[in-house]
Amino acid sequence: MAILLSLTSVGIGDLEVFLPSPPCLLVHTSYADGQPESSMTYLWQDEKTGALHHELVYLEPAPFETALAWAQTHAPTRGVERIHVKHERGKKALGREPQASSAARKRVAKKAPAKKVAPRKAAPARTRIAAKTRKVRAKKEG
Repeated sequence: MAILLSLTSVGIGDLEVFLPSPPCLLVHTSYADGQPESSMTYLWQDEKTGALHHELVYLEPAPFETALAWAQTHAPTRGVERIHVKHERGKKALGREPQASSAARKRVAKKAPAKKVAPRKAAPARTRIAAKTRKVRAKKEG
């Protein structure tokens, strides 16, 4: 029986890169207008050149469970030990709005907290020097 693995990908800017472990099958289900659409792709690597090849082997308006069952029954015919799966749920299926990914939240610059600065103390109205200056002026005038 083939091993089920969640689809792992790496985001590079706007590009999403999938890192498969060939030979494998990729089962992907997405929703358009509330209706599921499933596809299955066979991925393998050429032994001589090392090039990665793919072939679309299944494309049906079917739910995820149906596509997964089809992949599990056909995996032995292609010598596949791993099945990568990606199940995108529609907005209506979840009944809630999708949230931003954690990567998108990390990109938003956060404001630094305001520095706490002690209020300046008002200078005393009469300092010793000011008092001496006033005394000296008073003596000169009077």
